[in-house]
Amino acid sequence: MTNTDRPEGEKWFEWPLTPASAGMTAAELIGELYETISALNRDRGWNLTMVAPARFGEIVIDREAGCLRAKCAWKAKDPSQLGPEPDGYVRGA
Repeated sequence: MTNTDRPEGEKWFEWPLTPASAGMTAAELIGELYETISALNRDRGWNLTMVAPARFGEIVIDREAGCLRAKCAWKAKDPSQLGPEPDGYVRGA
């Protein structure tokens, strides 16, 4: 029997604020963060599945440093979720 365990944990991730995002409200930035995490989870070139932060203090918007930091739970994707999409693959909406 093969071992199907995949590494998992929690980690602080950091994204730079772009000129467009620098003027956004905190609510807009958090919305963008959730959209980014969702896109990464669908990206077959990104090797982790991430869970968006849910607890107070796990999202830090540091305008002075020009970045947003978020503490996310993560798990390595199954190999079937990586690489080119299989023939006949239909992406959900």
